[in-house]
Amino acid sequence: MMRSEEYERVLRYFDKDGDGKISAAELSHRLGQMGGELLLNEAKDAVEALDSNGDGLLDLEDLIGLMEEGGEEEKLKDLREAFGMYDVNGCGFITPQGLKRMLSKLGESKSIDDCKVMIKQFDLNGDGVDEEYERILRYFDKDGDGKISAAELSHRLGQMGGELPLNEAEVAVEALDSNEDGLLDLEDLIGLMEERGEEEKLKDLREAFGMYDVNGCGFITPQGLKRMLSKLGESKSIDDCKVMIKQFDLNGDGVLSFDEFRVMMQ
Repeated sequence: MMRSEEYERVLRYFDKDGDGKISAAELSHRLGQMGGELLLNEAKDAVEALDSNGDGLLDLEDLIGLMEEGGEEEKLKDLREAFGMYDVNGCGFITPQGLKRMLSKLGESKSIDDCKVMIKQFDLNGDGVDEEYERILRYFDKDGDGKISAAELSHRLGQMGGELPLNEAEVAVEALDSNEDGLLDLEDLIGLMEERGEEEKLKDLREAFGMYDVNGCGFITPQGLKRMLSKLGESKSIDDCKVMIKQFDLNGDGVLSFDEFRVMMQ
């Protein structure tokens, strides 16, 4: 694996005594400072497993091996986090609207129809997005009239473990009711489910940033960007990723901070 200035910077962070390598004690100490926990004996086992030249220390290549190491459980966790980014309404599935929104954040401009086509390729049970929303509509629609009243909205959310008093439900219905009949139809429901406050958007951005910040050092490297884009089905070279980062790298340090990432996602 190619040596990188970004990995070298991480190496220097862990290398407390400045000898160009990381001991088990340095590894345990720095991870503790970062909020993690790796006992000294566990750090020794990790160093022994990754020490390529048998000197009892980790050099740059060994460090990259440690940072890139990920078992199936970690990969599954990454996939679930990636899925969660696309599942914008938290209902356990990805809609064309959610796909469009996330692709837009990643710099890919797609129409709703484009996203429907993309989903259709992997929609094994053929349930489609509109049918999923219709299923949710039917769940809330207690009297079966094809629309949701404020009382139905409040009642069903209560059954789901949430809390929305009737007066607040009435305000929500009034705000989202597109034809002013006092009820929510399918399109109104989608609007409700897609509605996100600034705080929630910021939370989403931090979660997204954390997925790209593969080494947990508070910045996104070209390597981290390449790895995450690959998981999302985008094949990019390190040079491609450097170019992408450079466009939003406001201070010119070759990596993206969270604030720079926010600018990129706007």
